[in-house]
Amino acid sequence: MDNPHNLPPPPPLPPSMRPGASSSSSAPNTGQGATLTPGLPGPPPTRGVSGPPQRPSSGRPSGPPGSSSSSSAHSLAIAKQYPQMRRNGLGMKGMKCELDVNHFKVKFNPRDDVYHYNVTIDPPTKKVVSRKIMMKLYEIYGEKTLMGKKFAYDGEKSLFSVGSLDFNSREFQVSLEDDPGRGPRRINVVREEYADDEDGRAAQRRRAGGRDFRVQIEFAAKVNMKAIDLVLKGERDDTAQDALRVLDIVLREHAARRSYLLIRDCYFHKSLGPVGEIGEGVQSWRGYHVSFRPTSGNCLTLNFDLSTTTLIKPLPVLLFIQEHCKKEVRNFRDADWQKAKRVLKGLQVETYSGRKEKILGFSPQACDVTSFAKKMKNAAGDVVESVDITVADYFIKERNLTLKYTNLPCLDVGRASKPVYLPIELCKLVEGQRYKRNLNGIQRKNHIDQARQGPDERRKIVQDAMDVNDYNSDELVTEFNVQIDKKMARVQGRVLEPPSLTFGNKEEKPMNGRWNFNSKKMKVAVTIDKWAVANFGRVPVDALATQLRAVCAQKGMTLSQAVIVNENRNMSNRSAEDRVADMLYQQLKVHQPQFVLAILPEKSSELYAPFKKICETVIGIVTQCIVPPRNVKDQYLTNVALKINLKWGGYNTVLTQEEKRLLPKVSAVPTVIFGLDVSHGSPGDANSPSIAAAVASMNWPFMSQYAPRVRAQAPKTEMIEGLYEEIDGKPGGMVMELLKEFYSTCQGSIKDRKPQQIIIYRDGVSESQFEQVIEKELIAFKKACRALEPNQDYNPGITLVVVQKRHHTRFFPAKGGGNVKPGTVVDTDVCHPRDNDFFLMSHNGLIGTTRPTHYHVLYDEIGFTPDELQHLTHCLCYSYARCTTAVSVAAPAYYAHLAAQHCRNFVDSDSSGSESSSMTARAGRVHRLPALKPQLNKKMFYA
Repeated sequence: MDNPHNLPPPPPLPPSMRPGASSSSSAPNTGQGATLTPGLPGPPPTRGVSGPPQRPSSGRPSGPPGSSSSSSAHSLAIAKQYPQMRRNGLGMKGMKCELDVNHFKVKFNPRDDVYHYNVTIDPPTKKVVSRKIMMKLYEIYGEKTLMGKKFAYDGEKSLFSVGSLDFNSREFQVSLEDDPGRGPRRINVVREEYADDEDGRAAQRRRAGGRDFRVQIEFAAKVNMKAIDLVLKGERDDTAQDALRVLDIVLREHAARRSYLLIRDCYFHKSLGPVGEIGEGVQSWRGYHVSFRPTSGNCLTLNFDLSTTTLIKPLPVLLFIQEHCKKEVRNFRDADWQKAKRVLKGLQVETYSGRKEKILGFSPQACDVTSFAKKMKNAAGDVVESVDITVADYFIKERNLTLKYTNLPCLDVGRASKPVYLPIELCKLVEGQRYKRNLNGIQRKNHIDQARQGPDERRKIVQDAMDVNDYNSDELVTEFNVQIDKKMARVQGRVLEPPSLTFGNKEEKPMNGRWNFNSKKMKVAVTIDKWAVANFGRVPVDALATQLRAVCAQKGMTLSQAVIVNENRNMSNRSAEDRVADMLYQQLKVHQPQFVLAILPEKSSELYAPFKKICETVIGIVTQCIVPPRNVKDQYLTNVALKINLKWGGYNTVLTQEEKRLLPKVSAVPTVIFGLDVSHGSPGDANSPSIAAAVASMNWPFMSQYAPRVRAQAPKTEMIEGLYEEIDGKPGGMVMELLKEFYSTCQGSIKDRKPQQIIIYRDGVSESQFEQVIEKELIAFKKACRALEPNQDYNPGITLVVVQKRHHTRFFPAKGGGNVKPGTVVDTDVCHPRDNDFFLMSHNGLIGTTRPTHYHVLYDEIGFTPDELQHLTHCLCYSYARCTTAVSVAAPAYYAHLAAQHCRNFVDSDSSGSESSSMTARAGRVHRLPALKPQLNKKMFYA
């Protein structure tokens, strides 16, 4: 057949990879990237209220807030052309089983409409104070002015009542007897009294302690609570999300009256369970997730689950920063003070006088050096002169306080333009403040260990908490005519058969989601001619290198004798970047290795990020970092070998159905499977760029190697912006690049090498973002395909599946204890009444309670039946090559997550790089990631 695009010939297929062929240890060879003609024709034919705050919904909202009418019209046009699919049936395959689920059936029969009122409190204050103000308002005016009506308040600007109040708009005066969160007037250091320019009513109220408030309540809208019935019947009604949100706020009000810490749809308190210490001044609190869910069982349910969050320990600031930095303050260096500043900024402290202040940072100089102008007044109260005095002298002489650490900097609790300094030893961190930074490895492990409960324990805790809450006896819940069953709902599931795996020398069906490599060889094992060991540790590694070679040989890999390079001991006190540069540019350069095994001194080592960044973006070599245990066993080295083989392009195992081309739909025609994910900075970091990753399967008909593409984008941006892009009028983007890579590796004739089907597993988006995924990301795929062959109407069928792990549905065997069996799938009863979704528990939950993955099929042009897509997704959970167990999510989504997390090293490889990227993000620009070396474009260096 003619080759109109001058594409390269298909790469040779190793004998072991031919369907039905015997195994071989040779590695697959790949061709060069294809060159396709770009262009962009017109769109192809398709195949296949001003009210309460919006709740994350299973339906799609009308558009993003603030969108223009033209963009709304565009969104509507896309929604009509590419509608989110409805459920197309139920799966039938698998052994049926009965399960209990932490959903409690709800009887809800609204008698009246709910009225929504806007609430304005002047002066503005925090949520916790706002709630106290509204409780006081009801205490004063509830019986007469509010006609005894109970109301639910969201802590901000919305109030809901059953039936209308006796006014459309009214102002109330409220005074709090106790001044929440305030002690005596601020002791101002740098300025002793409030600044003269702070005038006006707000400043006057601050001087008086802020005890008097004006509350304006004004009618906003009626909420049709009967819209919930329409959703339960499978109809789409966006107003139902408003109604569900009202019910959620009712239960939040129930928790708020008990002084619980409210975080979105969860609440926490130290009385709800053991307080865990996870390290570096951080602790974990237990709490509960509570939300109402419409389900396919034609019933509203209350999803009630255990939850945990991380908080700052309420310690004196001095003790906290010592615990956080893991050293005594007298040994602090500049880097330690910077670390302390990062964690303290924005936190509240209680001063020695009982007043609460927010930390801005530290003073530039020590307490006994930092000075301010103290105003001296005469008997009439007039300022007659100013005298310079240090902060230390002021508190010692004027306040009669004893200070021990006058050589330390002060806390700055003022503003950037007007600092207010307090001695650090006079301040204590306020209880109940969230820790919003990323947990390090040790903290994460401790948090997981403390938050983990076995299924039987978790089930009992949830059931006991429901009994203690006793929602049915709550006056507000009763006012809204809600009744909640006290027992978990019972649903039906099915256990799918596990897929068979093919190794290099045998075929095996995993048992309980697990297998091993004992007496087995890799399906396709690689050969590495030149490799080196970069030893940053303090122990000899010659024996380890020899042992690794032997283990690799047992599994079919061929590794030459390693070059072992120990770190120059003169570099041990230098920066991580200098140490890595010396190792790579000075000591290893002469050996020119193809692969480097790095021995790091500890987990979460500061060497990891710069080492990966230089190797992958400057040199272009595959690496593996390890921190070997004291007693290195063959099982440990087997796991290392599996990762090396995978990164170098080998195949550890393949699905037997994959090799024999028996997977429904996927094996019939060239099919590429994408995984998409976005990695964000820590919750408290609003400036670090988000990292978007796309991975795509190569070497069809196989699905074990996934080439990556990664982009940096604006902070906290969830929709992937680089899937399709035009630069200087030329189309490009991650999808086009990966489709070309697929073409260059696909087995078969030129005619058959273009993917005729694209399957996308998109990780990390919430239900409220489904419309955006279709509008932006699905359309980006469509544009990329059209741009590849503008004159050929290239329009492969696309199936788009969203993967969710961050939810609170948990299943338990109805009979007996323990976790559900691996392979359990649920697509009835607690799924969505209209949309196409299912829960899958593919893995074996050996520790803790198995968390199901929630899959939402947003779009399907390929035409999968429920059984086919559930089977494919289940099989993909067995194709994750880094371990010998089935994983909890489909491998493409997992690999995309790894790629995004891994490439964050390219941005934040050191603290100065992190600062510069933050500054650039604030300026409205985002750093482009350093370019990956071309030789790694198809390799799974990130795995």
